[in-house]
Amino acid sequence: MLTTKLVPALMAISLTACAVTADAGEKTLTGNIQIKGNEPFPIVMMQTSQETWELIGLPIPEARALEGRQATVTGTVARAPGPNVWLPSLRVNGKAKPAQP
Repeated sequence: MLTTKLVPALMAISLTACAVTADAGEKTLTGNIQIKGNEPFPIVMMQTSQETWELIGLPIPEARALEGRQATVTGTVARAPGPNVWLPSLRVNGKAKPAQP
């Protein structure tokens, strides 16, 4: 009896894990850099043409220099967009570059 309930639950969990990691990996985003929230917990975000992403690991001074401008960042997807994801996240590798000089 326990196995008949446990097997479907485990299958659902494994399918959910596959769906979340399907978009994982390297990704390059281009959009407007924004800083939301107040000290001590500001959040650096990027508004692309399709969605808004949290940029993890982009230093606040670097983000302030690009705030309101188009920029390009490359990183690893930390939280992929999906139906139950409020804010997808990208762990930034390197520096953000202005999209237009």
